[in-house]
Amino acid sequence: MEVKGVAFLARQQLMVQTHGEAAWKAFLTDFAKKEPFFSKPVMPVSRMPADAFLRLNDELLARFYNNNPSAYWQFGVKSAEYALGQGQLKAMFSQGDFRRFLLFTPGIWKGYFTEGDLNVLPGQDHTDLHITHVPRPHPYFELSVMGFASGGLAYLGAQNLKHQVLKGFTRNDNEVLYRFNVG
Repeated sequence: MEVKGVAFLARQQLMVQTHGEAAWKAFLTDFAKKEPFFSKPVMPVSRMPADAFLRLNDELLARFYNNNPSAYWQFGVKSAEYALGQGQLKAMFSQGDFRRFLLFTPGIWKGYFTEGDLNVLPGQDHTDLHITHVPRPHPYFELSVMGFASGGLAYLGAQNLKHQVLKGFTRNDNEVLYRFNVG
């Protein structure tokens, strides 16, 4: 499994905004000594080994977030806010486009990762997001992607947004299933 460079660049932007450019550069310089892939510039079309990218994110959690995995959720929320507010999705969705946004999320998955599937299962009063076939189950994939969905729904004006974790990598399941209710 590979992760596309756009995922790295999104993380870089968030870290620079949150912690400053000097802190990001110091972190990346240190990390590149352990993970040589990151000693060269990463471009949007670069393909990173998933293990290297996951180690980068785990190291970010250790250095900046006291090893708190809920930071992965916030990575997703902030990425959605950026994408919908000023990024590539800005012109695609309007306030209240909840179902349409969720139906679009499999395309976002494919834009970032070369393997695994994200499926959307609309229900009567909910929508399920289901991640399967990920060769390297890791909390990052679950929490950042579901955080993106939650952040996107909130950005688009969802009131009383709730989600249920039915399955997850954080629960040692080999797939992820979240149910979103938008009130």
